[in-house]
This record gives sequence, C-alpha cells and structure tokens, in this order.
Amino acid sequence: MIPGRRQYARRRKPWYWDLPLAALAGMVAIVVLQANEPLFLGFNRLSAYTGDGFWANLTVLGDALIALTLFLPLVRRWPELVWAGVLAGVLAFLFVHGFKHSLGVPRPASVLPREQFHVIGRVLLTLSFPSGHAATVVMLAGVITLHLPDDRRRRWSWLLLGLAGFVGLSRVVVGAHWPLDVLAGTVGGWLAAVLGTVWAQRWAWGVTPTGRRWLTLLLAGCALSALLFYRTGYPQADLLQRILALLALLGAAYQLGVERQEAARFRAETDRC
Repeated sequence: MIPGRRQYARRRKPWYWDLPLAALAGMVAIVVLQANEPLFLGFNRLSAYTGDGFWANLTVLGDALIALTLFLPLVRRWPELVWAGVLAGVLAFLFVHGFKHSLGVPRPASVLPREQFHVIGRVLLTLSFPSGHAATVVMLAGVITLHLPDDRRRRWSWLLLGLAGFVGLSRVVVGAHWPLDVLAGTVGGWLAAVLGTVWAQRWAWGVTPTGRRWLTLLLAGCALSALLFYRTGYPQADLLQRILALLALLGAAYQLGVERQEAARFRAETDRC
C-alpha cells in the first residue's frame, strides 16, 4: 500500500466511524424491538440505588455552557483542540436543534404517568429528540480523543467515552430523555467532533494570536456566567458547577501568568543580546 493510501485508511478507521455506527445500530434495534419505553423505565430506576445527587452532578457535564467552561484551561496551551471544539459545538447545536424543532418529539413526562418514573430536576415536556446533553458530552470526548497522540488515545479514550456514556445514561435516569434520544445525540455529537476537527484543520483562525485572545474572552465569559449566574436546572449540582468554573478560571489565569513571564524573559534575553 502506498503511503498516502495507508494514511487515508488509518484516518478513516475506528476513531471516526465506529461509535456513530454502533449508536445507529442501537437505535435500529430499539425501534425494531419496540424497547424505547421499557429501557427508559428500567434505567430510570437506577437513582433508587445511588440517590438523586449522583445523577444530577453527572448530567450537568453535558450542559453546553459547562462544556465550554471546561475548554477554558486548554485554550492557551492547546488552542487547536479548543478551536475544533468550538466549531464542533456549532455543528452539534445545529444538529440537535434542527431535529428537535422539526420533529417535536414529546419527552417522557408528556407521555407516561408521573407515578411510573422518577424525575430529577425540572420537569421537561417537549423537544426530546435528540438529547443535547448527550451530543455535547460526546462531542467534547470526541474532540479530545481525536487530538490525542495514538499511544495516549488508546489509554484515555475508553475513560473519556465511558464518562460520556454515563452522562448520556444520566439523561434517562433524570427522566429527561428516551434512550433513543441519547443514542441519536451520540451520533450527532461524534460526527460533529469529526467534522469540527477537519474544519479547524482547514480554517486555522482559532490558533492565531487574535483567535486565541477572542476564544479566551469567550470561554472566560462562559466560566464567569457558570460561576455567578447560570442555572442548569439541577440544584444538587450547583456546588460542582461553581467548582468547575472556578478551577477553569484559575487554570486560565495561571496559563496567562506563565505566558507573560516567558515573554518578559524572552524580551530580557533579547535586550542583553
């Protein structure tokens, strides 16, 4: 095999397409077996074993604003990843809301008697398909996975995808989504990560000095909002939300301080020469 074809074959194999294909197969199986409602009721009972707080804290990791906040500490050291994540987030947003508003699928609380299942957080009634939280967290895990070197990717990918899977499952446990919604969000989130990564490689504005400054301001604004104002609808997770936002801001401030010290040291060495 010639080098160009070998590189193309390596790029198109597992990390690009296996996960969305597996999620699509799961969606087909659920539809054929008419298992959407039974699976929802079964998974929704998991909170009885762990308590509501565990799943509330887990589910906020799929919130779009929290995901953007988590990118903040990486924007100075890993701008290509953050830029790909922002572009992928735009694609995921278009995917999720395009389907949500065109299909208008009712959520479980609109279909099932409330005594049959448990709701954590606010009760949501409409725009169920697909799950935006699942799409967001899979997009986040996908962008990081696709930017890892091959040796680290094998080591960390299963941890990232496992966490994303639990966040997706949490959307069923909190009573907000059907399993079919979560799998559809998985498909959209992963494809958004792939396309966002390719888009960022072709449009490198986010890694320029100007782009990095604007991304830093954007993500710092998200972190400040998460710290001071934003409400996810899950009061049990308010403390985690604020801890993540504060850590993100402190991490970004540290990176900026290091950059200024390095710039001052470089200027001093230049002046001596």
